[in-house]
Amino acid sequence: MFKAIMLDNANKDYLIGIISNVTGIKKEDLNDIKVQNVEHIVDNKKDKKMRSDIIVNIGNNIINLEMNKDYYDGLFLKNDAYMHKISSSLYKEDEDYIDVKKVIQINFNNFDSFKKNKEIYKFIYMEEDTNIILPENPIKYYIDLEYIYNTCYNKPVEFLSEFERYCLLLKAETRKFAKKIAGDDNIMKKIEKRIEELNEDENILGLYDAEEEARKVWNTKVKYAEKIGEERGMERGIEKGIKQGIKQGIEQGAKEEQKEIARNMLEDGVDINMIIKYTNLTKEEIESLSN
Repeated sequence: MFKAIMLDNANKDYLIGIISNVTGIKKEDLNDIKVQNVEHIVDNKKDKKMRSDIIVNIGNNIINLEMNKDYYDGLFLKNDAYMHKISSSLYKEDEDYIDVKKVIQINFNNFDSFKKNKEIYKFIYMEEDTNIILPENPIKYYIDLEYIYNTCYNKPVEFLSEFERYCLLLKAETRKFAKKIAGDDNIMKKIEKRIEELNEDENILGLYDAEEEARKVWNTKVKYAEKIGEERGMERGIEKGIKQGIKQGIEQGAKEEQKEIARNMLEDGVDINMIIKYTNLTKEEIESLSN
């Protein structure tokens, strides 16, 4: 749904509006925006094939837009990998390092991102103590769609910002909700119509079903791996306990044997310092035996 809407040339104004609201770039400066190939260049046969959701080229900026449907361990590393892959390809294409385009990434998180009650989070590289920012600094934005949805769902449309309405359309699951959010705005009305078309498209619905099935299979694999890990951890714990018990038993047996030897030496009148030397018992332990 995300790519089908954003990559439709008829919805170019919507894409421009999203980017402008997030980055602060003026809409009129985004009119010549061009969609690029989303498949990243593979440097060698061992490289993993990577495809971004959307990459656009505008002026001195390359903007990568990603929809993060669910959170999982490694998600943010994956987003970083896309960003670095784009930066790397730009350095290879340009003849010098002066006019290299700036890379901006906009991530739409369809989950509660960082629980700080913000719509947009902006991340940049900054020196820890002095807050110095590198001049060639990649910028990452994370949009908390879940927070926007939860705080704006029941608000009257006239109280919502353009950006909030744009984001709510990305969360629209019914035509009724999309129509309510779009109102009389011509740009958003086109999105509402496109959502309706996509919801009626059997091929798109089939993709949704396949995606949902893939998600369930992935979750099943993760849970199975966690279960096996726990079971093996328990087995290792039991095995460790047995080994520890055997070790303690051997040590305890050796200790009792040393005490028996010490008793015999005491009965034979052997000097206590000599007993300490040959049994490794402490003076206190030997004296307790004599008592």
